[in-house]
Amino acid sequence: MASLFHRALKALGLLPAPQGSLVHALPVVSFSPRRGSREVLRAYKENGWLRTVVDTVAEAVATPRWRVYKRARPGVLSVLDQRLKSANPRLRTKALKDATASGELVELPDHELLRLLEAPHPRYPGRAFRKLSQVHVDLVGEAFLWLRRDDTGRVVGWEVVPPHRVMMTPTPENPVFFLSHNTFIGAVPEADVLWFKHLDPEAPEDRGAGAGMALGDELDTVEAISRATKSTFERGGIPAAIVGLDAKSSGTDLEETVLDLEKKYQEAFAGPGSAGKVWFAPAGVSLAQVQVNFRELQTEELKKGLLDFIRQTYNVPPELVGDLTSSNRSTAESAEYTLADFAVLPRLEFWRSWLQHCLVPLVDRDAILDYEDPRPQEFERVFRLMTTQPTEAFTYNEVRELAGYEPDPLLEGKRPPPLPGAGGGNNPQSASANATPNPPRDRSGEEGRL
Repeated sequence: MASLFHRALKALGLLPAPQGSLVHALPVVSFSPRRGSREVLRAYKENGWLRTVVDTVAEAVATPRWRVYKRARPGVLSVLDQRLKSANPRLRTKALKDATASGELVELPDHELLRLLEAPHPRYPGRAFRKLSQVHVDLVGEAFLWLRRDDTGRVVGWEVVPPHRVMMTPTPENPVFFLSHNTFIGAVPEADVLWFKHLDPEAPEDRGAGAGMALGDELDTVEAISRATKSTFERGGIPAAIVGLDAKSSGTDLEETVLDLEKKYQEAFAGPGSAGKVWFAPAGVSLAQVQVNFRELQTEELKKGLLDFIRQTYNVPPELVGDLTSSNRSTAESAEYTLADFAVLPRLEFWRSWLQHCLVPLVDRDAILDYEDPRPQEFERVFRLMTTQPTEAFTYNEVRELAGYEPDPLLEGKRPPPLPGAGGGNNPQSASANATPNPPRDRSGEEGRL
């Protein structure tokens, strides 16, 4: 504990102390683009498999509809339920549903945030920008939105800047981004750029860490296999055979002899009509045959393993990229749900948390941003719900909601009757269900009758 004298000197301002908040008192340096970020974005354009896998996720992330909620009485001061902004989708969805039903919150389908998300640029739709931003995050690990403001300083849109075009990030001493985007080269204030990223566990203040950057060796190996295969079929890759001559003469004469021998061979065996001919060569000529055996190299198995690893990195089921090798009806029907649950939902939560933290305060501080659940209803579950008799433990509308249908006002509060035997005879419905419709007549006194 500091002494009384030390605390008195600090209170009088006679001791040096960091200025500003604690986070700005820490030394922060500017960071340039990661090496290889431009190459992995270029691989997205040139590598068909990488583009297919990344697009499968990015298209699904850019599709769901966003929602905006606000308090019904914004002027009334009350404690906001923190579950409404929880990172747990189930907890947040239930809290939003309860608050909307009680009248505390109201959904605004025409809020300014939604208009910005749907049309952030005069030439490009919002879905295209959302997909592009997701591609940047999946490949490089970060995305930059350069905000556009009107004369009053209000945010009216943005542009997506490629990560490798952001040359410098801000520092406390120099709070600007240095951009080299299109024809613009210069500094942009930190407040006009939104920086979304996956934090690097080794250096959180550094640039983002993306899955595409971690797949550099796999992508290079797949490209090398493809190029080697192409070269083999175009030019043979390596010579099919090596012809040698006995070096008894001088160097100059030997080179002329080799050229003459090659010329004679080309003249005699040019074209497919020369197949099967026998060539008579002078003495001292040796032949060494060279062959490329892709089976021994296991090229096909190696390439398939690398492609599967790239696909698994992004949690994409094989059925969604056309691989039906080990597929069956069950896996094919659940592939879309698996993608939404393990790939799309975490990424939507990533965007919701960052947008709520960075963009919402710039547009409407009291707004609560949320998205529609991207997980589709599984066919088997809906089929069972539609064909199985419900029990009295649930209302008809609860069963309809579980199957993915809207509640029916005519069925509000109604429950199905108990199944036969389910009541144990303790209620009229069960008693009537278990009662014998035609009881047997009394046969007393007929014992001796045949």
